[in-house]
Amino acid sequence: MSRIGSLPADAAAGALYAGRGFGLAAQAARLSSAKLYILSAGLGLVAADRQVPTYGLTVSPGHADSVAARITGTFDPAAWFSGLLSSPFSDQWADAIGQGPSRILVALTRPYAQMVGESLSALGPQTLKRLRIFGVSLHSALPSKLHPAIAPYDARLDGIFPGTRADFSQRALRHFAQLVAGRREQGRDADYSAVAAALGEAIAPTRMHRPRRTDAEISELIRARLQSQSGIARILRALRDDEGVACEQARFSRLYRAAIGEMEAA
Repeated sequence: MSRIGSLPADAAAGALYAGRGFGLAAQAARLSSAKLYILSAGLGLVAADRQVPTYGLTVSPGHADSVAARITGTFDPAAWFSGLLSSPFSDQWADAIGQGPSRILVALTRPYAQMVGESLSALGPQTLKRLRIFGVSLHSALPSKLHPAIAPYDARLDGIFPGTRADFSQRALRHFAQLVAGRREQGRDADYSAVAAALGEAIAPTRMHRPRRTDAEISELIRARLQSQSGIARILRALRDDEGVACEQARFSRLYRAAIGEMEAA
């Protein structure tokens, strides 16, 4: 709190995110005529148009900016987020979602489900009925009170809306927003029946198994590619298609920037 309080709030929160997943969430908000919020591991529950300081934190493991790597002892992501809700840049759940019957659409990865699930499940029963939650393998990451809100999307979504596992939750959110946009508010059963019908004819594509490599191995492949190629997207695609490498985009971006820095310093 002290650190972010000392920084200038000189950027709209939504401008800090440039990935495909965030773009899909923004599209879903526009389709739904809804206000877009960001579940931030550094600032709390933040409106996308709010002016905030530039920051870099995540609760996802394996990243240089992971909060867990800076905690002595056991990291409790729910307690961390509870503290963030008192951030000067954060709204409270009740203020963000308002009153009335409108659906509340929430896209989550497992680490972020562990971060927000406890505070989200503390909302009243009428509010919980409005929730529609999107993501992969969330049941074990969320309190049981939220399980009925998890939308029934599965790998068949890849057959009608291709993408990566990293952006699955936002793809499901975007698909759902288009599916229900313009329809009057209905109950969760009707909404999820519409999802089931949309997925009914879809077939999940066969995914190529790509072995995971260490950071050192991927960095070596990047440096070799940089001898004859340029462009982060082009090299990532080459490593996935030609080398059969599994590497999440944020991780690859970090290693790519490091490789570029090493070459410039040499």
